[in-house]
Amino acid sequence: MEALVLALSTVVRPTSAAAVFAMLSTARPTRLLLAYVVTGFLFSAGVGVAVVVLLGGWTGPDAPDQVRALVAILIGTLSLGYAAGLLTGQFERRVPVGPADGPGPTPDSWLGRQLADLTPARAATAGVLTHLPGLFYLAALNAITNSTASDVSRILQVAAYNAIWFALPAVALVLASHRPDEVQDVLRRLTDWIRRHERPILITAFGLLGGYLIVKGGMVLAS
Repeated sequence: MEALVLALSTVVRPTSAAAVFAMLSTARPTRLLLAYVVTGFLFSAGVGVAVVVLLGGWTGPDAPDQVRALVAILIGTLSLGYAAGLLTGQFERRVPVGPADGPGPTPDSWLGRQLADLTPARAATAGVLTHLPGLFYLAALNAITNSTASDVSRILQVAAYNAIWFALPAVALVLASHRPDEVQDVLRRLTDWIRRHERPILITAFGLLGGYLIVKGGMVLAS
């Protein structure tokens, strides 16, 4: 359940939405989106599977409670630290999208350079770069590892997490050949809203994640 909640919280990613919008703006978006989804999914799921299998003996159900608690507290502390950095202005996050007339990536951003003159290879690279593992993914992998001692179950959970994570570009891929204009309009509105509210959203999300994990780990240590 914990991993599912974390997966649902990452369905809409600003960089992913901007990348999908850029691909839908091309003459042949389907092949680009297919390369983006398949490559990104295989990379992210592959990393996730490797992590949960390798960590199985360290933070699995049979591991000492203190170890599992300390891992949760560590991830929670990093998450709270990031939220605090955003709150105080130490960290700056900006959705890599263009001016108010559209959410396409800016030419001088790393995503903008990757999505310039799009090819399937560039789209595939963008699929990896916009889904690099972060704190939410690490927290989800830790929750998956804690939930079961079965590697098969862990692998299936990682696959399910990534299927949810890639839901937005996957839906865009399905609709690309039928309703590309409608999908573009939705993404335009979505990324514009995210651009205006990104900082408080991130502060709240990372703050809640960090607080939850620290309290959870602290309760285990206290018991």
